[in-house]
Amino acid sequence: MAGYTITFASIFGWLGSMLYLLSHSYISYKADWNKRLYYALNLSAAMLLVATSVVFSSWQAVVINCFWAGISVLFFFDVKLGSLPVSPSIFRAAVVVLWGWIAVLWFKDGELSLGLLGWSSAFVFSAAYLLFSAERIRPGYYFLWSAYAALALLPQLWLDQNWPVFMLEIIWAGISLFGAIRRFGQFRLIG
Repeated sequence: MAGYTITFASIFGWLGSMLYLLSHSYISYKADWNKRLYYALNLSAAMLLVATSVVFSSWQAVVINCFWAGISVLFFFDVKLGSLPVSPSIFRAAVVVLWGWIAVLWFKDGELSLGLLGWSSAFVFSAAYLLFSAERIRPGYYFLWSAYAALALLPQLWLDQNWPVFMLEIIWAGISLFGAIRRFGQFRLIG
């Protein structure tokens, strides 16, 4: 971050990042969260980060935030996401295929494609958010997928020098892991 210049885009990015962290912390900590508040924070954060990420040409972040904004808009128009034909098993199969493709290219080229890894993050962030919003996966699993997506996006964000989103993803991964531990800790196998 040497020589970092404060611009309107970076200010929007930092503000959007703070809003996302606030909403993600909120659902990670609180089991009975207010959906209107959560989706309003996400919509505001997404729009700010779309603007920032376009300026930085950070296209994976643009796609993720456009998708998240769209889900939030659908919520406010009372679209029942649970009626959409989305399935956790199809999501998991798609992730396995994507990881297989990444592994084949890594083996073939002798180096990991950071762009492809970033696009895997975009897919996982978007699909997991859709499944979570449609109430098709439990929060604990959503948090685990979110942690993966945040960490997988970091190398590309570093290359794009999209520092607001880079810092967001580091903290997001930590909050996600906290949320997963908290939610899985609610289930007892014995006793």
